[in-house]
Amino acid sequence: MDNQYYRNVMSRNVLLDSDAALLASEQTRQMVFLNAYNAQRWEQRFAAAMVKMAGIEVKTGASGEVRRNCRVVNSS
Repeated sequence: MDNQYYRNVMSRNVLLDSDAALLASEQTRQMVFLNAYNAQRWEQRFAAAMVKMAGIEVKTGASGEVRRNCRVVNSS
């Protein structure tokens, strides 16, 4: 994996409106720019995110649920 996605966003070569919308605000535009043009920064942040995700415990049985609609908790 690499930071090509962010370079595509900067060149407006994206499929989804939500991708292009990352350039609409100064805050997200700056994040896209930093990730697009600093591959080492992107790699470090990506690695840190993977380590963080590895620490997420899987919920099983009654402690978790698969949502039928991702926006809301299933009703009883």
